[in-house]
Amino acid sequence: MHFEVILIVLLVVMCIAGLVMWTRLAASNKRTTDAPAGEPEEVFRGGIMCRYVVTSGSLVRLELFDWGIRLRGTPISRWVVPTWEARYDELAIAELVALPASRIAVCFRLRGGEVNPMAFLSYRSQAILPLLESHGVPVNRSIARIRRVNDLYQ
Repeated sequence: MHFEVILIVLLVVMCIAGLVMWTRLAASNKRTTDAPAGEPEEVFRGGIMCRYVVTSGSLVRLELFDWGIRLRGTPISRWVVPTWEARYDELAIAELVALPASRIAVCFRLRGGEVNPMAFLSYRSQAILPLLESHGVPVNRSIARIRRVNDLYQ
C-alpha cells in the first residue's frame, strides 16, 4: 500500500517537474520589442515551430501590425507558446518551410545574424507573404523541405 502511494507521488512530482522544464525551455524563444499598443491589421491562426515547441491546430496567433509582427499563444496556450515580436525592418526574410508531415510554415529570420527563427504553421501561408512583402519584407516563395525543427537553426 505504501509503495503505491510513493509511486503515485513520485509520478506526480516528475510530471510537474517536466512541465516546468518544458515551459522554461519554450520561454527561451521569447522575443519582444517596445511595440506600440494598437489593434492588428490582420490576424492569422495556426501553429508554431521553434526550438522546443511545435504546436498544431489553432493555438497560435500571427498578428500583423503597421510596425511589425507578433506571434503569441491563444489564451489557452500562452503558458507554453512564447511571444515573439519583430519590426518589419528587423526581418531579413520570410520564407516557406515544411516538415515531412505538416502544413507549410512561414519562417521569420532576423537581420544581424541573430539565430532565433520562428516559424508559423498555417494553411494560409501563401496569403501571408504578400502582406509581409507590402511592408518591405523580403520573401521566398519556394518551399524548403526540412527533416526536423533543428534544421531551421543551421
